Amino acid sequence: MSDTELLPAPAAAGHTLCPDRCVLEPSFRFLRFPLARGRFTATAGYLGDLGLFVELDVPSLRTYPWPLRYLVLRRRTTRVLTFTSDELVVDENRVRIEGRLGNRGLVLDGSLRHVDEERIILWAKGILPRPRRAPWYVRRIHVEIAIEFVR
Repeated sequence: MSDTELLPAPAAAGHTLCPDRCVLEPSFRFLRFPLARGRFTATAGYLGDLGLFVELDVPSLRTYPWPLRYLVLRRRTTRVLTFTSDELVVDENRVRIEGRLGNRGLVLDGSLRHVDEERIILWAKGILPRPRRAPWYVRRIHVEIAIEFVR
């Protein structure tokens, strides 16, 4: 066994996303009750000094009720949707993420839990506001993420 195997990984190395342990769930709500919700699966991502980056697979969208999937994907031409953080503020276990989902601004508040030296779990939720020139029936979207990052 070499001496370098005993050294911890450098702090700047960051953590990579574990794709089978990540979910991003958008939902439409009325009086705090979800009317429709969906789930995207992630294909790649990292959490490090530069912030948070998550790449979502658009065709993987699973929705309830199921016809909502066809309404969402009908006009979507891209196969990948990205979430990038402009600013990531960590205060003990609390985290505030200011970023962009696609081309719209999104602010998430949540918690960051250290499971062990190798794994971190991030849970956060926020509200994606309506687009500026949206029709009156377009609602804001509640977004919740739960992601496990490994070294």
